[in-house]
Amino acid sequence: MVIPPQLQDILVSTPDTLSGAVRFKGTRIPVQALIDTLDERGTLEDFMDGWPGVPVEFAEAVVHWEQDQARRTFGLELVA
Repeated sequence: MVIPPQLQDILVSTPDTLSGAVRFKGTRIPVQALIDTLDERGTLEDFMDGWPGVPVEFAEAVVHWEQDQARRTFGLELVA
């Protein structure tokens, strides 16, 4: 499992925890839980309510990273 350098302080994956699923550092909460919440039209607040063990800064960093990936892929500018 390769964790992007921008998220290495936030995410971790070890084979002995959650079968190696990528999770938020310091927790057993998989990043997949955040992605699933957002895929189901949930909000970041919904995720935080369901998974209070994740620092909000960690969840926000993953969301921002995903948005940056989309911007780079589609050649979009960052909106101020």
